[in-house]
Amino acid sequence: MEELERIFIQISKVSISRHILSVIIIFLASMTNKYIITSIFKYINKFVEKTKNFADDSLVKALEKPLKLFIILKAAHISLHIIEYDKIDIAKVSLDRLGKMIIVIVVCTFLYNLTLENSLLYKNMGKNDASNTIAFPFLSIIVRLIIIIVGVSCIAKEFGFSGFITGLGISGVAFALMAQDTFSNLFGGVIIVLDRPFAIGDWIKTEEVEGVVEEITFRSTKIRTFSKAIATVPNSKMANNNIFNYSQREVMKVSFKFIIKPDIEIENIGKAINKIEEYLNLKDKIKKDMIIVSFNEFSLYGYGIFIFFYTTEMNYYKFEKLKQEINIDILKILRELNVELMFVNLNLENEMTELNNSESIEKS
Repeated sequence: MEELERIFIQISKVSISRHILSVIIIFLASMTNKYIITSIFKYINKFVEKTKNFADDSLVKALEKPLKLFIILKAAHISLHIIEYDKIDIAKVSLDRLGKMIIVIVVCTFLYNLTLENSLLYKNMGKNDASNTIAFPFLSIIVRLIIIIVGVSCIAKEFGFSGFITGLGISGVAFALMAQDTFSNLFGGVIIVLDRPFAIGDWIKTEEVEGVVEEITFRSTKIRTFSKAIATVPNSKMANNNIFNYSQREVMKVSFKFIIKPDIEIENIGKAINKIEEYLNLKDKIKKDMIIVSFNEFSLYGYGIFIFFYTTEMNYYKFEKLKQEINIDILKILRELNVELMFVNLNLENEMTELNNSESIEKS
């Protein structure tokens, strides 16, 4: 209470005109940021977007917020000088130290922004290898943590807490090593980044989840499932899991079977097989080195025709449309040759199965 009374007395000794002037300075700084700086950067952004060099785009985007922060903090610093802050002596922090802290905060904010997804480093990594898109977010977290730790340490030093920060850092490392789950997830994340089994945006499937990779952090990998939910998988579990990466395939497999009626002319069956195979060999987006159309099954219901091929169409929507187009064309071929499909009655199939089972019991 005595300390608060002392501060209040010191503030009350400052003239009202000084208080008003300090408020005006902060207000002008805010208006400068809102209208002048924002307009200037809009103009600069339009200019740098026309250049082929991405470095200027990254620097401009990383600089805007730190500059605005510097203006408002510097205005507050000047206002404190006007109201004679040094005489108040709060927390033994002088205006000179506050000025140094402002520089540290602004520089750290600028460097922090350079590690974001609009940075030059991110673009260069993405150009070299698409799988680097998963390494960058993980490495970016490490860089940001280093920037924050350095910034906090510099500010703490101005407050005289350097010994405390050093002790906190040592004990923090020891605590992290003792936290087995956290450490294993961190190590799993490192394995994923180094091994690169997938990249951000890849369609993957594990034993428990299937979807598109959205993010990897120190603790977990986030996957957007096809039901639009987010699945969060610990990195330690992901690193030890069997991962199927469908986005890294060069082709997609298509295979199916249909049954035709047994009273079809044998010549027509052969003609249908030949025409379907010829059609697939002429079709775009189908690999020609592995096309199988075969009469490969006799059954109680009819003759089984098996079709197998690979397509280079990797877009899932277009892939489904391609299958639909192929199925319609195959139906046209079958109808031209009077080859009718046999549709199995499931109830009849169950009755036949029960009848066969009962006959087997009677014979035994």
